[in-house]
Amino acid sequence: MAIGRVVVAVACALVLTAPNTAAAPVQEEHRPATMTMTYEVGDLAAVVHAPRTLVGARPLILTSDISAQRLVRQGAVVVFVHDRSALPRHRELWRELGSGTGPLAERFAGFARHVVVAEP
Repeated sequence: MAIGRVVVAVACALVLTAPNTAAAPVQEEHRPATMTMTYEVGDLAAVVHAPRTLVGARPLILTSDISAQRLVRQGAVVVFVHDRSALPRHRELWRELGSGTGPLAERFAGFARHVVVAEP
């Protein structure tokens, strides 16, 4: 009889201390974590919004439209440029980065093999 009680007590303890193995609820919309960085090169300044983890090639979108943040949640790297007339110069900076050179190479080295510069 005493062994039966011990077995029941051990079984109860195992049930009560076991980790929860229930499946997590499925989320309606997956939103990857994002990061925001800035750069200034001479008279050029921009804010870069990107997924926190860059895996594979990601489209790089240069824009002066702040509402492009939704593209980041879809995996794009978005460079928000305040002066629309400077977009070609920013595009050239990111092309240089793609080859591992230029003034963005040190700060954005992790982006070099993960972005594809979108053509206008």
